[in-house]
Amino acid sequence: MYHTCLRVVLHAADAEDILQDAFMEAFMNLGKLKNTEAFGGWLKRIVLNKSINHVKRNRQSWLEMEEADLADIPGEQSTSELEFAEKLEAVMEALNGLPEKYRIVINLYVFEQMNFEKIATLMELTSSTVRVQYMRGRQKILNRVRNK
Repeated sequence: MYHTCLRVVLHAADAEDILQDAFMEAFMNLGKLKNTEAFGGWLKRIVLNKSINHVKRNRQSWLEMEEADLADIPGEQSTSELEFAEKLEAVMEALNGLPEKYRIVINLYVFEQMNFEKIATLMELTSSTVRVQYMRGRQKILNRVRNK
């Protein structure tokens, strides 16, 4: 849970505080959980919501994108898994250097395996905006890794 939170907020102290708040909220609302087998997913959802809310409170502004902006994104060549594995450190460094709007979307899509619609709902954006942010963030990561 800590790494989930840290990937969103990028600051260890903030992640620790958010995680503590999430556990407190979960403990206080444990009686509302009907299916105890879903505890892990329920707790992860609380952690993600608190992490994203923290980022939202501290952000400058989110850029809303039009559906037409999808056409402006250049295509990219596929990267082999071996090449990706060899450059994992560079990829993580590039990911952490992205603007938060791209970084959060990529973290939720890649690491948390959320679909674009769930991410859009969670971040209060349109799904086309989330797709654009994912594609642009992915392209920025690939460009940075290729240039190293």
